Amino acid sequence: MAGAVGRGPPSAWCRAAAAGRPWAASRDPVAWVPGREASARAAARLRVGGEAGALRPVGAAARPAGAVAHPAGAVAHPVGAVAHPAGAVARLVVLPVGAAVPPAGAAVHRPGPVVRPAAAAGRPVGAAGRPVGAVVRPVGAVVSAAAAGCAWQSCRSVMAQDTTPPQIPAMLIDVHAHFYHDRTLRADWRERNASRLRAGERIGITTHVASILGSFGRTSPTYFPSPADLEYGNNALIGLEHTHPDRIRGYVTVNPNYATHARAEIQRGLAAGMIGIKLAASRRASDPLLDPICELARERGVPVLHHVWQHRRRDWPGQEASDAVELCALAARHPDVRFILAHIGGGGDWQHSLAALARVPNVAVDLSGSGVDGGMLESCLAAVGVERLVWGTDLTMDTGWAKLRYLERLLAPKELELVRWKNAARLFPHGVFPSD
Repeated sequence: MAGAVGRGPPSAWCRAAAAGRPWAASRDPVAWVPGREASARAAARLRVGGEAGALRPVGAAARPAGAVAHPAGAVAHPVGAVAHPAGAVARLVVLPVGAAVPPAGAAVHRPGPVVRPAAAAGRPVGAAGRPVGAVVRPVGAVVSAAAAGCAWQSCRSVMAQDTTPPQIPAMLIDVHAHFYHDRTLRADWRERNASRLRAGERIGITTHVASILGSFGRTSPTYFPSPADLEYGNNALIGLEHTHPDRIRGYVTVNPNYATHARAEIQRGLAAGMIGIKLAASRRASDPLLDPICELARERGVPVLHHVWQHRRRDWPGQEASDAVELCALAARHPDVRFILAHIGGGGDWQHSLAALARVPNVAVDLSGSGVDGGMLESCLAAVGVERLVWGTDLTMDTGWAKLRYLERLLAPKELELVRWKNAARLFPHGVFPSD
């Protein structure tokens, strides 16, 4: 880079030069020169002691090693500036190039700022006792004057208090998650639960709405779980909720064939903080035996998630698999209940499901499942619209992540926000999610 001095890596200053800022890299810490303003990107990278050196204007003479610019221990200040108490660390906030100047009345630093004494230098930002007029430092925008070896200067630099309101973090609700417990066939069930949470962090999942499917066939059939296995699984999930109250919410899983037990278990689970009902695929979705459960869902204002095959061609051992046609028949009988068709990507003829769903507005389409067929997401949008799509993963989080990445390119930002969390927030009771 033209004008570079010393042997330090010039990357940050190369970018500053490319932006039209005439600064060069130097090994020696040199004072901030009045009237010159460093690039915000380069300034933000300064640390105590310098990254590869400090900044100085091109053409400025480098100070010989060990030279002192001021009398021993002295620090130069502009006229009217307040001298730093011994040991104080001075910092300033530099607005990015092109940022608007704060309006009249905004808190603005002038030459001669109030500097915290040494005893207060260790306090965190926002701690009680901050001197009046002190800068509130936004993360990533702090430039250390101590690293430059000088006092605060430059009347022309705009230094203002950050008044940006706190931002709500981006929400992503997984409406179809699963965890394990010690009665499943996996000896590594703890590791699997932990890995789901870690993967969720990387994907950006803020809430896993989960269920545990009985014992997965160990002591009763997976799709026809016994009351004892259902209670054990629901209790395990309640325990996970309490361990991770800001990340896990639960469905009460019930077997509708045990009608009395199912209603009692729903009441118990909802009282413990669960927010929905998961029907084991052990009775046809269109069967009248499900009507009392749906009536309870209406009374309590919670959604019903139902496992479906996209087009049932035969019965499967240990279950009565339903398809979307049967689930829509149940939803038509209960128009005030919100239903979720589980895993449109779970395999099978999803076009068969979409043809039935188009006529029943109280059924949302859960995008979870391992299926990633070409045209599937576009067909879901065409059949039910973006307002009825909810995102989930099921057991295969990688395919859920892939669908999310594709949706980011398929949908406008406001539409994507509906699928990421807003549609789900409308299905579940109000207030159960952080941004709801």
